[in-house]
Formats: sequence, structure tokens, C-alpha cells
Amino acid sequence: MALPKLNDNPSYRVTVPSTGQETSFRPFLVKEQKSMLIAYETQDKKDMIRAVLKTIEACVEEPLKGNLTTFDVDYLFTKIRAKSVGESANIQVKCSECESINEVTVDLDGIEVSGEMSDNVIPLNDDVSVEMKYPTYEQFMSSQTLLEDGSPTETLMDLLVVCMDGVLTEEERIDMSGETRESINDFLESMTSEQFERVTTFVSNMPTVSQDVTFNCISCDHKNTRTLKGMNDFF
Repeated sequence: MALPKLNDNPSYRVTVPSTGQETSFRPFLVKEQKSMLIAYETQDKKDMIRAVLKTIEACVEEPLKGNLTTFDVDYLFTKIRAKSVGESANIQVKCSECESINEVTVDLDGIEVSGEMSDNVIPLNDDVSVEMKYPTYEQFMSSQTLLEDGSPTETLMDLLVVCMDGVLTEEERIDMSGETRESINDFLESMTSEQFERVTTFVSNMPTVSQDVTFNCISCDHKNTRTLKGMNDFF
């Protein structure tokens, strides 16, 4: 005798931030939650990212167009998580004054993507432009610096390498995927400060899931106002 079906899973609509594609998703089930818990217990960032990506793949009910950016993944997972185990979450936030850890409740269902999509072609001079792209978590996993939150300078340089998709000249488009890390670094280091700032502005203004939280510290009563950004801040 077959076991009964326990639930008729509800379906929710969501818009993928980077593409504007509308799709639907279901809440995650125990089998997906189990995989995420196992990955979390390892404290290995690659395992945790893979578990999140597999959960999105399992729960989104329609084929997605293109590659999901980091902020697409953060947004979709937050929406799936909110409909699966509760629309609020208690997270640990450090006081900016005394550094005591405080538990703060955030409304996951109210989290949105902040920032606008930028023009991805950045002119460097009259003859050369850089074509940029928003990174994926698969690309993050290829960089130990990005995974481990290295020094600000190293993180920025690695992020630029990941985000540079091509170089455009009057004669050709040079695909950066065919270039070595050394040649890309040499190209970046040959820029003037003004040219480098144009490229880094694209990265600095990258859209992200965010929410402002305000709380009084339980230890020193200091009033904290902080903007939570990205999946790491919310889970």
C-alpha cells in the first residue's frame, strides 16, 4: 500500500531581479532542508553555496533564463526561505559601540534588492571599453579570496577579474575568459586612477538584497542602525 501524499505544495510568484523574468516557486521540503543543514554543519562555504543553489533549482518550478547572479540567488533563496519556515528570522548582529552580540528579528518577506542595474559597457578612452557582468556564485567558488573575505584590496581585484567579461576595441572584442589571470591583472594595473574608478564603481554599485535594522544594544543600550546586505548577513 502506498503511503499518502502529505501536502499540496502552494506556489508563489517571484521576479528574478537581473532578468525581470517572472517565475514561480514552492517552499522547500524536509529533504532540501536536511541537505542545507548538513552543509551548514560543515561550515564549508562551498558546500553551503551548493546546497542553496540546489534548493533553488528544486523549488523554482519553471526554467530560468541565463545564469543567476549572486543577488538573484540571495533574493530567490530569501523568498523561498520566508515561505518555507517563517517570514521572520532572528539573526545575530554586533553592536557598533561595545561589540556585544544582539539578536535582531528581520522580516524576510520584506527584503528587496537595492540598487539599479548599471550600463555594463564602460569606456576607458576613445578606443577601448570594458564590458562588465554581474558575478555568479559559481565564479565566487573559483576564488578562495572571495570565499574567505580576504583583504579589501585582494577582494576588489578578484571581484574585478570575475566581473570583466570582455574588452572592446575598434577592431575586435576580446573575451576575458580566454585570458590568463596575469594578463588581466596587467591590464587593470595599466589603468589610470580615473579609469580604474570607473570600473570599480560598477562593482561597488552592484545590486544586493538589503534591509535596514535598528536596535538598542542589550549590554550598553547604544542605538544601532545598520544595513544588512547579502545572504551572509541574513542567515
